Amino acid sequence: MNEMIRELGRDLRSEKLVPALSCGMITGVQLLVFSVSMAAVIFSGPLTPYLAEGVGLVLFGYCAIGTLVALSSEFRGAVAGAPLPSVMMLVAITTTIDLDGRDLYATAVAAALIGTMAAGLGFVLIGHLRLARFLRFIPYPVAGGFVAGTGGLACVVALRLMGVTVDSDEPFSSIDPGVALNLGIGLAYGLGLYVLMKVWKSFAIFPASFLVAAAAFQLAMIALGVSGEEARASGLLFAGMSGGELWPPIGPSDLPYIDWLEFAGQVPNLLILFTVTLVCVVMNLGGVEVAANADLDWNREFRVTGWANAVTGAGGAPPGCLIATTSIRNVLFGATTRLTGLFTALALAACLVAGDTLLGFFPIPLIGGVLLFLGLHMMEAWLIGTLKRLAWADYLIILVMFATIVVFGFLEGVGAGMLITTAIFVISLSRMDVVQHRFTARDRQSNRTRPIPERAILLAEGGRMQAYRLRGHLFFGSAYRLADQLKLSLGADPPPSCILLDFENVTSFDLSAVNALVRFIRAADTAGVVVVLAGASERLEASLEAELPAAVRASVVSERDEDHALEHCEDIVIEKWQSEHESQAGSRDALLERVVDDFARHLDRQVLFEEMLEELEEWMEPREFAAGDTIVASGEPRDGLQLLREGRASQFGSGGTRLFELSPGDVIEPRGAFDASAAATATIAVERCRTLVLTPDARVRLERSHPQRMLRLYEYVFTADEGASGSMTA
Repeated sequence: MNEMIRELGRDLRSEKLVPALSCGMITGVQLLVFSVSMAAVIFSGPLTPYLAEGVGLVLFGYCAIGTLVALSSEFRGAVAGAPLPSVMMLVAITTTIDLDGRDLYATAVAAALIGTMAAGLGFVLIGHLRLARFLRFIPYPVAGGFVAGTGGLACVVALRLMGVTVDSDEPFSSIDPGVALNLGIGLAYGLGLYVLMKVWKSFAIFPASFLVAAAAFQLAMIALGVSGEEARASGLLFAGMSGGELWPPIGPSDLPYIDWLEFAGQVPNLLILFTVTLVCVVMNLGGVEVAANADLDWNREFRVTGWANAVTGAGGAPPGCLIATTSIRNVLFGATTRLTGLFTALALAACLVAGDTLLGFFPIPLIGGVLLFLGLHMMEAWLIGTLKRLAWADYLIILVMFATIVVFGFLEGVGAGMLITTAIFVISLSRMDVVQHRFTARDRQSNRTRPIPERAILLAEGGRMQAYRLRGHLFFGSAYRLADQLKLSLGADPPPSCILLDFENVTSFDLSAVNALVRFIRAADTAGVVVVLAGASERLEASLEAELPAAVRASVVSERDEDHALEHCEDIVIEKWQSEHESQAGSRDALLERVVDDFARHLDRQVLFEEMLEELEEWMEPREFAAGDTIVASGEPRDGLQLLREGRASQFGSGGTRLFELSPGDVIEPRGAFDASAAATATIAVERCRTLVLTPDARVRLERSHPQRMLRLYEYVFTADEGASGSMTA
């Protein structure tokens, strides 16, 4: 609080005072016109006698929420008020309450009071639980259709204010000379204001034009000799008002008039009011961030907006939020201070205290013109401005929502938009290929070190292993397309021996995806093809266990990662080839012809390795490891370079993934001969292993006494055929 007072004091003494005062006063007049217009929309028809109280409600709301947001928002120069969509939703609520007189008024105010306070507490909860980040993803077309529909609804309500009613049997049958005059003035002002704002784009045109038009209207009445009573009887001025002060609009004596049963029927509409205002909060916060290049804490802003609405609701006002267009305008004029919002609220508070005498200055046609202007502006921005920028599917959502909101209402419109958006998303998602990568054993092998003949078999017969690396979400659309694709692979020539499905990059799946996989696994089992799963989640494993017959499930192989799944598939391909060609001398001879060069290189390497061991054995320390023992631990200091003399070992990364396999003749941690830094990988014995260790001290002595031997070791380590990851055994 002290910091807030010091900040306001600094701004009062700074160059921001004049821009804040001018912007605040002009915005105050603008919001005054808007407040009376919105009150006239809400308190129309049977509620017209309570217009003065309605203006008091809306003005109080602007004062309360404007003050609290100005003082608490992270954005300096923030101005808040009731957005038009929320006002339109309150209109929908008041027109569906089946009461009249004081009962209607008290019940309508109770609905606004409780609805606004509930919305505020909901926003506080969103901010407290830090859920605001999830609300950034409201689909753009849905938000656009929502705003366009609000604009269309505002135009319809504007025509009603001007006295135009549409009858299904006799359209526009109610237009008499008085209504025609009202309609002409309203259309002229609304369309004229729209054109003026398009030409000059000055924010002062709106309040200035209204004051000039209202003054001209009053002068015309005097010149034509039209009395106030005649103007009110013709629908040109507000009639039937209760008179008196604008505040307070309701008191304890009104409680008996509230029909709580009728109120209970408005609960669905109050939920829609919360949703509508929530969308407005999200759109305005996003607009401020983009236009002002600001990075706001959305959770804080939701808490600020929530508490402000909780206070505003106590006075029966409609829910509100930060207004992006007005707040951004303050930035352009250098009024980035909390004083701007406070001056705006102060101007409105002065009108609130003055009473309802000012309402006689507001002609009804001009109020309708204001609403018509706002509706046209919204429709132009989202029905015309987005025509060339959006894809046809997104634009279709806006059109459908616009028509549905105007004809049926907000709930139906938002529901239609979300339904179409979901349908388009599902269709797009189902068309996305969930197969990230497809390969065979010819293209990629496991990190296991294999004898040269087995490597040759994999190169020749690797096509009989087909692997599919999957990604994303598997649901009924994409999963059935995948299952059909996998079934086609069962009929390949030659037929596959196994099919590998890698689920490590699959984020989620539904029951339809499980059913599709079950169908494929059954077909593969019938065809004699082994299905190998890699990285399948426990939930997927349990689902397959429940859906597959025990015999079929037993044939499915599950491995923890793709590397081990590849190794298992390679074993299947190799065993299949050996069983088919074991007695065929021609096939074995062809295989030997293919690997003879590899054999020669391998033997040369082994000879070199054995000769080197004879020279270095006296300088190296022998070690033995049982299967599963750690030869080198990840993150622990190396104690020397190791040469694998017997057995097999595997090297693993920090995540536990097998990087490659080591066989006799391979080098383990060559840098260990030079320093004792920590090993980045772990080396584990797959079977009983024997190694020879060259410590850093032994290396130094060897370099001094037998430099030629050390050079041969260097040459072996750094120029060995394919290194540790590519060597093969005979």
